[in-house]
Amino acid sequence: MLGWRQVALGMASSLIFVAAAEAQQPGAPRIATAEPLPATAPAITPAPAPQDPIGIALQQKLAPAKARADDQDAQDRAALAGFYATRVYAPIWVFKTGLNDKAADVITEFGKAADWGLEPADFAIPSLAPVPGASEPSPEALAEAELTLSLSVLRYARYARGGRIMDPATQLSSYLDRKPQLLEPKDVIEKIAAADAADAHLRGLHPKHPEFEKLRQKMLELRQAKAAPEVIKLPPGRVLSPGKSDPQVALLRQRLKVALPVGADPNFYDEPLKAAVIAYQTEVGTRPDGYVGNATRALLNDVEELSPQKLIANMEEWRWMPEDLGDLYVTVNIPEFTLRIVKGGAVVHTERVITGLPDKQTPVFSETMKSVAFQPRWNVPNSIKVNELWPSLARGGTYFRRQGLRVSKNGRDIDPDSIDWAYTDIRNYDVYQPPGAGNVLGELKFNFPNKHAVYMHDTNAKGLFEETSRTFSHGCMRVRNPRRMAEVLLSEDKGWDEARIADVIANGPPNNEVQIDRKIGVHITYFTAWVDDKGELQTARDVYGHEQRIQLALAGRWTQIAKGPNHLAPVRAPEGVTYAGGNPFKSVGDFISSALGGF
Repeated sequence: MLGWRQVALGMASSLIFVAAAEAQQPGAPRIATAEPLPATAPAITPAPAPQDPIGIALQQKLAPAKARADDQDAQDRAALAGFYATRVYAPIWVFKTGLNDKAADVITEFGKAADWGLEPADFAIPSLAPVPGASEPSPEALAEAELTLSLSVLRYARYARGGRIMDPATQLSSYLDRKPQLLEPKDVIEKIAAADAADAHLRGLHPKHPEFEKLRQKMLELRQAKAAPEVIKLPPGRVLSPGKSDPQVALLRQRLKVALPVGADPNFYDEPLKAAVIAYQTEVGTRPDGYVGNATRALLNDVEELSPQKLIANMEEWRWMPEDLGDLYVTVNIPEFTLRIVKGGAVVHTERVITGLPDKQTPVFSETMKSVAFQPRWNVPNSIKVNELWPSLARGGTYFRRQGLRVSKNGRDIDPDSIDWAYTDIRNYDVYQPPGAGNVLGELKFNFPNKHAVYMHDTNAKGLFEETSRTFSHGCMRVRNPRRMAEVLLSEDKGWDEARIADVIANGPPNNEVQIDRKIGVHITYFTAWVDDKGELQTARDVYGHEQRIQLALAGRWTQIAKGPNHLAPVRAPEGVTYAGGNPFKSVGDFISSALGGF
């Protein structure tokens, strides 16, 4: 029987409810009511628990564990825990009696990993055996096999996208500003679980760039060859001249792969061979005269014996490249000293470039072209100010003004002779060279803002483009014919023609920066091996040592990698109040003269 207090409370509650309901009727007078009690949070429905013994065992093996940010395998396990929970721990690869056909396909593909430049041993394969006295493996063994295969699939996906070297900039060199193009582990496992052909899905995880596949095919050819390709070299001898005979002409013909006409003398230097020599000399940047003297002979002999490891290292770099390079992009291959503009997959412009010195390297990265500067001003970076200009100024050098360099602070020019540089931090001042005929950047500069503070530009030192190896700059890329490059890019972006470019150069304002509206990618690369349009494998010298670093990393020899200094570290001012030596230039004039064409 209810007490009077309970009855009263019940009646009060009913009256409040009725009054509140009436207040909601149209035209009903509003009444003040107490704040409603917060609604009870809906109960969270727990994930269905597995009923199958294999699922129960798998759930136990995937019990939550804290994964460190640098522990990729632990992160993979965490991703698998979430994935399997959504399917109530139903397995992908096993059933009660062992591995299923899908597992067999994946295991077979792991065995072919070497065909893709990977190591089969990196991908664990489960071994299943029935419990003694039983005809089937235990649920625990099946769950372990399931987890092993899923982890191996995720590792394969990671390695296929460059994850053997997770951070090239810190693990190899700060100049290698690339990242593996990794996929989300959850997406990987979901898609391969749904795939009809798991082995084909694994193969599809590798880069889709045609250049990657061409290198892979050449790697397979090298591995299948019984012996390394013969390296044809010319011994010392006299100059090989067109129209004359010499026993070395036959070797020259083999080296340049020029067919011998039927019945012709293999030792006679004919016109087709001369054309091939001139083409080779033009390509490598020496005098294209058709005569094979000491210089051309040395270049022809400067070939290295190929190995699959060289090609695999270059394939690894393709795993770090953006998946979509863009419909229109500019690419520079540093070891090749070559720039290309690519539109719709076809090369529409090729040009020679000069890249950074080995101790002032051109970095490897991708960005977007933002503008083209006509008659640009050169703003001297801190590294050059501190390490190469300041020492001369501190000694009282007087060549500074005669080279056209100016000093300013807060936008106001200052007489450099009024400053006691021996006691002054040059980083606190802006040093620049105004536009003009003597400007080291020439008449054009191509901007793609980046943390490395490098760009492409013109140069007054045109003769350096005739050198075979062109590592002369302070990191920026000098372009042999920047006007033609501007014509190609601005024609695509704004419809400008050659005459418009010439007019802006001649009559436009100084330091005139024209913005690029179209998305144009810029990819600075470092490939020492590539396949040309004729299907021939081409190689270049490892001028910065990046290929060697990659090879050492892939072989697990991390302690042998010479990373070099961090070029992005802040520039340090010299210690002490006076300059104590160590500068390679005797004066600012010597410095400018040695640099000649920019930075």
